[in-house]
Amino acid sequence: MAEALITPPARRMARQPRRMTLEAYFRAEEKATQKHEFHNGYYKPMAGGTFKHDNLASKAVTLLNNFIEGHDYSYFVNGSDTKIRIEHFDKVVYPDAVVICETPIFFHGRQDTITNPLLVVEVLSKSTEKHDRGGKFDWYRTLPSFQEYVLINQEYKHVTVYTRQPDNSWLLRDYDGDDATAVLYALHECPLSLKRLYRGLEIS
Repeated sequence: MAEALITPPARRMARQPRRMTLEAYFRAEEKATQKHEFHNGYYKPMAGGTFKHDNLASKAVTLLNNFIEGHDYSYFVNGSDTKIRIEHFDKVVYPDAVVICETPIFFHGRQDTITNPLLVVEVLSKSTEKHDRGGKFDWYRTLPSFQEYVLINQEYKHVTVYTRQPDNSWLLRDYDGDDATAVLYALHECPLSLKRLYRGLEIS
C-alpha cells in the first residue's frame, strides 16, 4: 500500500501593520471617521467611549472652565478633539481633556495638535487604566509644561491627582466619595468636587 506524505496547509500569514510617517498620519486623521493615535510610526484606532466616560469628561471640562472663567485666568480648556504631540516617544495622543496655560504651542503650526499641556485629564476604563497610570503618564512627563495629571474613575467615585514637585518628583493624592473635593494645585488650587463631577450617574 503506497503511502503519501500529506503536508499541512500553509499557515496564513498574519498581516503586519504598515508603518507610516507622521505627515501621513495627520493626512489620514483629517479624513478618518474614527480617532487614531500615532505610536512610533503606527496608526492605532481608539476605542469608543461609554456614556459615563463621555459624561465625566464633559463635566470635567465644564468644572475647569467655570473655575477659570470665574477667576478670569488666561487658560484654555479643550476636550478630546485636541491632540498632544510627545516628541521624545514619537507619539500623538488624544487626552480626554487638557488645560493649556495662556498660549497654545501648536506642533508645526497645526491647529489641532499642541505640545504644551499644563494639566491632562483621563477618564479611566477597565481596558485603559493600567496604560493611563503607567505608559501614558511616562510619556506626558517628558513634556516640560506638564504639571498635573487627573485620573477619573468611571466605576466608582474616585479621583487621583498627580502633581509635579519642584524637584520633578510627583505627589499622588487620592479623593473618594461625594464629600471629597480634589484640589488641582497647578491650576491655582482649582477645586474639583466629586459630588458635582459624578452627579446623576449611577456610580457607587
